[in-house]
Amino acid sequence: MEKAKIALIGAGGMANRMHYPSLASFDDVTIVGLCDVDQQRLAATAQRFSIADTYTDYRAMLDRTRPDAVYVLMPPHHLFDLAMNVLERGHAMFIEKPPGVSTQQARAMAQRATLNRLVTSVGFQRRYQPLVRKCWELVKAKGRIHQVVSCFYKNSSPGDTHPYYGGAIDVLRCDAIHAVDALRYYAQLAEVKSVASEVRRLDASYAVSFNAIVHFANDVVGVLLTNWRSGRRCCKFEFHGYGAMAMAEIDGQGRVWVDNAQDPCFTASADEAADSDEEHISQGFWAENRAFVDAVKLGQPPHNCLEDAVKTMELADLIYEKAINCVVDR
Repeated sequence: MEKAKIALIGAGGMANRMHYPSLASFDDVTIVGLCDVDQQRLAATAQRFSIADTYTDYRAMLDRTRPDAVYVLMPPHHLFDLAMNVLERGHAMFIEKPPGVSTQQARAMAQRATLNRLVTSVGFQRRYQPLVRKCWELVKAKGRIHQVVSCFYKNSSPGDTHPYYGGAIDVLRCDAIHAVDALRYYAQLAEVKSVASEVRRLDASYAVSFNAIVHFANDVVGVLLTNWRSGRRCCKFEFHGYGAMAMAEIDGQGRVWVDNAQDPCFTASADEAADSDEEHISQGFWAENRAFVDAVKLGQPPHNCLEDAVKTMELADLIYEKAINCVVDR
């Protein structure tokens, strides 16, 4: 197809900040419709991105526009029924992370996509973040990577109400899932051989800290460090190969060292690596959306498809299952 016809469901903040600016920049995309139940938000988003056809009923939109692909940008506890209907109608589909509130939901969606031979994508944009990928590729070019460290920290004060939709989904599967997925991806999507972990709630009534050592089948050791009771938001990675190492913070700088040199052979900020100070580009959303559109046009799923997302959710399950100190949120 020369142009991909795309319909959009959900006009929330993330959609407006990251996904829709990306899609609007593609010459080979036609946005054929936008749906949201909030009419004020719907009108504002349609005006911003010059979308002519708007709907409050997504079924009517799909019936009328017959898109090649559908973006379903919904909170995880509202996602499943709608996403399954989109897949059953035979549309390629993009969803944000997480792919449902449980592995079972992700697995059911993946099975439907496979049965209908549909291209899907899950919003794990850390896989596409330009600075992190550049550091990873430079270490790989020097020698095989044998250790990956994936860290995600936030400062979230505990309260009576769970921070994610009142407790509809836990911290690990909703948000820290980014770090779990990135650990798998930068270990080159090898199968998991073993997991040793600890899950802690610290001073909260729900689990807020998830730490694990993951041994992958390609002999990469992955280290996961996540903690929602830290001092500030920080997401960073380490890559270690034979004679090379890299450290990269997604909102800061990345550096690569080789052969015991004191000075890095590569240094860049997130904006410099992306050659842009626009967040949807520097944080990987543009590249993630570009990969999905290309996949739809070619009929070949990207690496962050639903079938692969199931494996990320399964690793999250194992982190709970293998924890030596897990008391909540299994």
